Amino acid sequence: MLIGRILLIGAAFGVSVWWGLGIFLPFGPLLFRLSYLDLAPVSRTFRLVALPCILAYFVLRPASLSGSHFDQFFKHKSDKPVASAPANHFGLERISKAIAAPTLDERRAANAKELRRLIEWSEALHLKKRDLLRSDVQGNLAYNAEVAEYNAALTKATAEKNALWGEKK
Repeated sequence: MLIGRILLIGAAFGVSVWWGLGIFLPFGPLLFRLSYLDLAPVSRTFRLVALPCILAYFVLRPASLSGSHFDQFFKHKSDKPVASAPANHFGLERISKAIAAPTLDERRAANAKELRRLIEWSEALHLKKRDLLRSDVQGNLAYNAEVAEYNAALTKATAEKNALWGEKK
């Protein structure tokens, strides 16, 4: 398509400088092709040959590049569900033991660790607020965003703590 466009621009500059500049305006290529039917067919051939190539690219491209499911059209679907393996295993390895849910004590320890991390984060936020100038607009915006993230994490950890230990009256 790029070659076709270059050929069209060359033909337009071959007619006149004004047509060459007019090619870059909206509807300029269409007007040039309608006005000079004898100069446009070479450009048209390249553009028409490029269309099947672009369509083939979208249909045959690998899934890792596309992020879509167009490539599934050519692949065989299995009737058996595939069990997902943890990220640290390769596809041919067998998983030796099932992954067990964490116990109540493990969940409580993880929650306590998260609350300690949030306390350290709170102290760091207090230091940032102390050193932040009121005239520093970008710094204040970044600080407010971090405080919102901290508050969301604190709310989640507190809800988890209340669920694990039970509400205190």
